Amino acid sequence: MNKIVIGIIVAAILIAVFFQQASANPKITICKGQFALCAASACEPTGGRITNQNGDSFPEVKCTCPILYGDNIADLGAGNMTSCEPTDDQHVWSTFWPRTNYPRQQNNFSHDDAQMKGNVVECPASLKQGHAASNCFSWNCEIDKNGLAICSCPMGQEPPETDFLIQSTDTTTDRCFEHPVSLPLVAEFFWTKK
Repeated sequence: MNKIVIGIIVAAILIAVFFQQASANPKITICKGQFALCAASACEPTGGRITNQNGDSFPEVKCTCPILYGDNIADLGAGNMTSCEPTDDQHVWSTFWPRTNYPRQQNNFSHDDAQMKGNVVECPASLKQGHAASNCFSWNCEIDKNGLAICSCPMGQEPPETDFLIQSTDTTTDRCFEHPVSLPLVAEFFWTKK
């Protein structure tokens, strides 16, 4: 299937999920301003643990992400985010907004148009990497000296046999093994429990 069509379908799904979840969860909101977009980043385990607002603890990873500006979707009840406002001028929240072209870690955060394009890649359950995928949605990040966001995020929130989607500059599944920031393809993302 055409890469553009797949990208449009994924963006439509994400927007539909947002509006469906927003109606069920008043903490899902749209923030405006500076945000880290980690959707195409791979991460490094730190060996430490990270705890969310609910007190759940997970293995911690560090992810380097570009900082963008504009509307962005956030969950003020997830991660460690409680407000759209950054904690200070040296921090930014890792949130999400569907974009096809933006600086990507695989291309050294280049601003060249050709290098900012990417693909949506499915990491199938058969790879057994669901437990190694990362989630940076609504987590705090520190702005480094290069103007990039260094985000502390959890991994290990899904079982190994979980399908998930990632963004990559190529179409192989190689990046599925690099603790990528992902969208798990699990039922709870597509309907609310009664």
